[in-house]
Amino acid sequence: MEKKVIFLDGFMIPATDSLSKMLTPGTLSGTGVFETMRSYSGEIFAFNEHTKRLYSGLKTLKIEPPCTKKQMAKYLYESLKANKIKNARIRLMVWKSKKKIRISIAVFPYRPFSKDQYNRGFKAIFSDIRRDEKAISSRIKTVNYLPLLMAQRKAKACGNDEAILLNRRGFVVEGSKTNIFFVKDKKLYTPALKSGCLNGITRQMIIKIARKAGIACKETLILPDDLLEAQEVFLTNSLMEIMPLTVLQGQMIGTGKAGLLTKKILRIYREEIRIRLNKI
Repeated sequence: MEKKVIFLDGFMIPATDSLSKMLTPGTLSGTGVFETMRSYSGEIFAFNEHTKRLYSGLKTLKIEPPCTKKQMAKYLYESLKANKIKNARIRLMVWKSKKKIRISIAVFPYRPFSKDQYNRGFKAIFSDIRRDEKAISSRIKTVNYLPLLMAQRKAKACGNDEAILLNRRGFVVEGSKTNIFFVKDKKLYTPALKSGCLNGITRQMIIKIARKAGIACKETLILPDDLLEAQEVFLTNSLMEIMPLTVLQGQMIGTGKAGLLTKKILRIYREEIRIRLNKI
């Protein structure tokens, strides 16, 4: 197997296990932001949206960007090429450590979930870890990822795929690595940003494409029972796209498998990917 490399501060460094572990959100020492992107056949999807959020996060943290967006794109595609991976999970991090601004890009092969998994869906539990809806970290994708990482690990330890977090007021915020939507009476609902959720790139796209397709989508305050009583629930992020949530707290959601509206939105989203990448 060919050895992989990590882009670090302008150089391609052998991707040892220790280096990969060190350059991971939740483990990394410092203050900064990160983005997780997916490439399809060598093309990075939603690059502009991801970099816009990253640079906005740096501004919030008062960290000077280490390069222009054009240079960032160059580094990302050089990393894909150096690792000889076309369908990839890409982790871009920019952080400040001892007054030095650093950048790393790690590229990993991405193997999509099976069609059966998308039909069967995920299992999740409500986490006992609370999100502070007023904290800066709720608005940016910070490398200080440990609380979300802990929630994910606890969920995995008891046989679940994801952890759903609430805020201090008891409203649903997001998953440990996902945004969340639910369906009721053929309408979509998702936690409002004031709940403390990250404004995910896929979240933003789902809201836009749903409304364009004539599907009502409301951003609002959501209680745990809203999810438990929903007809369909699904999770979103840039890697897995749209994943049905079919079991929550051990309780079956809807029919216990991917719902019709969830499937429809996934089809529309994947068509959007094809259209946008064909234009590049």
